[in-house]
Order: sequence, then C-alpha cells, then structure tokens
Amino acid sequence: MLIWRKLGDKIAVSGYYVVISDFFYGEPYDPQNTNRPLGEWLKDHGTVGEDVVGELTKSMQKIGLDMRVSALVNDTIGTLAGGRFYNQDVIAAVILGTETNAAYVERANAIPKWHGPLPKSGDMVINMEWGNFRSSHLPLTEYDVALDAESLNPGEQIFEKLISGMYLGDIVRRALLKMVEEADFFGDTVSPKLRVPFILRGRFPGTTRV
Repeated sequence: MLIWRKLGDKIAVSGYYVVISDFFYGEPYDPQNTNRPLGEWLKDHGTVGEDVVGELTKSMQKIGLDMRVSALVNDTIGTLAGGRFYNQDVIAAVILGTETNAAYVERANAIPKWHGPLPKSGDMVINMEWGNFRSSHLPLTEYDVALDAESLNPGEQIFEKLISGMYLGDIVRRALLKMVEEADFFGDTVSPKLRVPFILRGRFPGTTRV
C-alpha cells in the first residue's frame, strides 16, 4: 500500500483528487503466519460472488465519505486507460507483478463474439486474462507442476503461476529444497523454514545475486 500511496501523492501534486483504497483491510497476507494460511485469509478478503461496487460504496458510507463510484476496473484496464489518456496511440497494457494480465484495443467489428451495438469510437477493450492461459507447449518444470497441484486452484492460472511474483518465490523455494535434500547444498541439515510454503516472497528471486 505504501507504493500506491506514494504514487497517489505524486498524482495529487498535479492537481488531481486521488483516493487510494486500503483493499487489505489493514491485514496484508503474511506467509509466515501459520495461524492464517492463504486459504483462510482469502475467505475474509476475497470478492468472488460479491457486488464489488456495492461493497465499496457501503464501506465509504460507513466512514462518512460522500463519493460515488462511477467505474471500477482492474489494474490492467486501468493501466491501458491511463496510457490512452496521455497518448491515443497506446493500444496495449501488460501487468507483470504479483499477478499477470494483458489488455489491448481491438476494432469492435473484428470481434466475432460481439453481437451488441457498436461503440461510437468503433473500438473495444479486450481484457485477455492471460494468466489463465495453458498449453502443452508451456515449459512446465516439476516445481511448477507440484506448486499447481498444491495450490487453491489446481489446473487454473497456469501461465500466471509460471511468471508472476506471487508464485516465483515458492518455485525457488521448491528448487532449493530439492538441492538441499539431494545434494547437501547447504550442508547436512535442512532448515525447517525451507519446508514452509510461500516463505520466500516473490521479490526474493529478483533481488538475489549468485
């Protein structure tokens, strides 16, 4: 949240009114907290099956914030909209972070599944949700297969589990654990922490030098 707040401050300096919502309810996920495993945390913080706009409006009303939600978009669509606002030549946006996704601008008349009225601009934004892409051609390792099998959504979000920050740390942990067990990589003992799922954060692989 600190990063978002810093970004919000920079935008506000330009004269825009910025609201940074605390979607974590003051309780970010902590993989080291064994009393709050990911499954339990998601039950309290997930929005599946909920009217997100309605819930957001209720929360703002509770704290006396007089605001109306005009539009609620995911980070990928928001990134594309922000790019198009400054440069009409922007046609795509990619998110590579905790999760991954992409969106692009397509001519509405080129979308076979669209049967409604065409927008005035003639364009339509396609939210690809490419994190759920899967193919026999994806280079899955034994660590990827094991992580997927033990995840909360096995068989789903395969591409996302391969490259996004949420999972990269645990893929590294699994590889390290095998090296420790089979090749005494760190000596004769195996640290109990290496057996704790998601104890390595996603930023670990990107900040480690070998």
